[in-house]
Amino acid sequence: ENGGFRIVPGVELPIKSTDKYVQYRRGKDRLDKISQEYYDSPLFGWLILQANPQTSSVEFDIPDNTYIRVPFPLTESLQDYKKGIELYKLYYGEQ
Repeated sequence: ENGGFRIVPGVELPIKSTDKYVQYRRGKDRLDKISQEYYDSPLFGWLILQANPQTSSVEFDIPDNTYIRVPFPLTESLQDYKKGIELYKLYYGEQ
């Protein structure tokens, strides 16, 4: 934001029956590639991390062969995230 960085608030994304699951192979897979495969864009690795708080907050720390959830479809998942941010702001105030 304005040339700087902000920490993305942790928001719980609801599990949907349309979500996809993929086995993460450390050293072979990358979240940008998984994002490209499911969303046709490499820009949503952060959303996949948000959906998998039990794995790690950093891609490089995801254990090998862990099944990760890919929130799907993208538009609905982004709306879920936006709702979560709005609730976060209500609870914690604008930050």
